[in-house]
Amino acid sequence: MIREMETKSRSQWTLGLSLVLCLIWFCFAGVKGANAQSTAAANQPGRNFRLMTAAEGREIVNAALEQDQVPSGAQDCSHVVHEFYLNAGFEYPYASSFEIYTGNENFARVKTPRAGDLIAWPGHVGIVVNPVEHSFHSLVSTGLETQYYDGPYWKSRGRPRFYRYKVAGAGILSAGKILPPQRNSNTMKQRRVAAVIEEPSPTASVASNRPPKSMSERTANNNYGPQVSETPDAPDATAEIPSSIIIATGNKQPTRGEIAEGISELGNASGSTLRSNDPVELQLPLVIFERFEVEKVEIKRDHGWAHLKVATRVFLAGGGMDSKRRNEKVRWELRRTESGWEAVMPADRIYVPQDVAVRNLAAQLAGLTERDDSSSNQDAMLRRESQLANLLSLLLQSK
Repeated sequence: MIREMETKSRSQWTLGLSLVLCLIWFCFAGVKGANAQSTAAANQPGRNFRLMTAAEGREIVNAALEQDQVPSGAQDCSHVVHEFYLNAGFEYPYASSFEIYTGNENFARVKTPRAGDLIAWPGHVGIVVNPVEHSFHSLVSTGLETQYYDGPYWKSRGRPRFYRYKVAGAGILSAGKILPPQRNSNTMKQRRVAAVIEEPSPTASVASNRPPKSMSERTANNNYGPQVSETPDAPDATAEIPSSIIIATGNKQPTRGEIAEGISELGNASGSTLRSNDPVELQLPLVIFERFEVEKVEIKRDHGWAHLKVATRVFLAGGGMDSKRRNEKVRWELRRTESGWEAVMPADRIYVPQDVAVRNLAAQLAGLTERDDSSSNQDAMLRRESQLANLLSLLLQSK
């Protein structure tokens, strides 16, 4: 009788947790508009997806070029690109530029880019505008701009990778396998499952290292180094959280905007540690922050510091949690290397933006609730699910 009562109590608790998880996902989808394409459909046998067509890619470019201001709340290039895709009706779970560069299951790496594809370096991502002219659109230190990835600056950042969006053939679901409300957007397009038609490669000519010209003055050029193989498979499982990010090449000192974007991208990449690890048992203290501001920059020779004001939301360390909101003063190390100036991840703690933390924690909680562990692990799993649910509820509370 006692065993039956315990089993019934656990079943009721699990049902309640599932309802909490549903509420968290619906709430976050409504507040952030971060609806997502199911990655399960793309990984099923038979590759139940197709790659985005050329016409769909041009829809994304049009949506990006129509935006003359940075979307509200987007501090970095990866959030801006994510918003452009959402506005055009192509949804995927947010991913940082590092995650996209190393491989994302919602995109297939391609050797010949087309309009609308993603172009990514470690620490920066944009949308290809015209592959003949090697132009792409992204958020840079001066705002939203169309630039050329065969120019000296972008060449100095290394060879970019190109990724094409996967359109799932089994419908649109969230990462938690819960159907979210549809985005109310005038640019939402109804898409048909169709064969992918590759555009012919443009005629090649000599690359130019001159400063960027207007579109009409550019010469057709498709000789940006050797082409990479198309590898539309799983992401790079060996990818790690970066310890630094290039924010300015050469001897030019970085601006506040470049420093802010680099630190933001490092924080986004650090969020992946919350997808599988217990947040209260991490080796380093974890700071989940709402926003930050670069107040001052000090540079002397090859070393410097960015002085930040960080609005923290939750501090996790030593198995405990402090949820008191604070404004902290933080010094972020800057140093010049052979590749240029870089921002260095602090060695004593991890910083993760609140929206990124919510997405990854919710994904971890969804995975735990789907597992069928043995009875010996059930109590530990229930405690961990409860901790994650409580932390998510805290992060989603308004002021």
